[in-house]
Amino acid sequence: MIEKTFYMYKISSLLTISKIVTIHYQKLLKNYVFPKEKHNFWELIYCDKNEVFVTVEDDKKLLKKGEVVFIAPNETHSVECDNLSDANIFIISFDCKSKTMNYFKGKRFIVPEDLRFLLASIMSEAKHTFVIPDFNPNLDKLVLRSDPNVGGAQVIKNNLEELLIKLIRFETAKPTSQEVFISKIEDSDALEDEIIKILENNVYSNVTLDAISSALHYGKTTICKTFKKKTGKTIIGYYLEIKIEESKKLIRENKSFSEISSALGFDSLPHFTKTFKRITTMTPREYKNSIL
Repeated sequence: MIEKTFYMYKISSLLTISKIVTIHYQKLLKNYVFPKEKHNFWELIYCDKNEVFVTVEDDKKLLKKGEVVFIAPNETHSVECDNLSDANIFIISFDCKSKTMNYFKGKRFIVPEDLRFLLASIMSEAKHTFVIPDFNPNLDKLVLRSDPNVGGAQVIKNNLEELLIKLIRFETAKPTSQEVFISKIEDSDALEDEIIKILENNVYSNVTLDAISSALHYGKTTICKTFKKKTGKTIIGYYLEIKIEESKKLIRENKSFSEISSALGFDSLPHFTKTFKRITTMTPREYKNSIL
């Protein structure tokens, strides 16, 4: 008999759900308001009917049917319906210490049709594993049924992990090694770089915080806090500095102040002049005279 050596491939985990805190499906009436709360675990909120408003810190998001938003640990949040329609939401609260979860912070996703079965599977498995009340927004503990599905909690964990990983795949839409992906989401410099890239590419137009938030799939609060922490400046303040640096170049090219103001998207020449002086301590004319 020939002895053959086999080499085992070690499986590393991109993310691991360690605990399921709560799972519940809520039917919300018109004008429903769930007051602000925060907790030390992650929460996934999926809109299954109509739309709801989810406020995370000071960032209010409209969550439409088929969309999901993630609440990071210790983020203050609330849920409310308007006075036009009711809504159905599916909430999963869980504990996950994997750094990959940083990718989801402040983000809202459209859940692709071919992934929604995972949400349905989680809900179905939960109903046959735990005692799930029809409506209890204050649910804070899962109680095991007297006749639970064998391995039900593990199936829920596996389905949730699969959902999270496939959402990442869908959003990134490019082949990326696990190691490179993790290094990117751990590094807040990557987010700062992306914000700066957008600002620099729009120096001759006016890009808004809403547009940046939408382009990067991060909430406004997240991008503003991250940018301020990394640069010590606000996004708008940094954006104006880029515009003023570009205006200096145009002044050296002997462009008129009105032409420069209009090209760089300022509301008026006085607005351009005031911003220029605030940033450089000189008026555009004083700067022009200083370089002659």
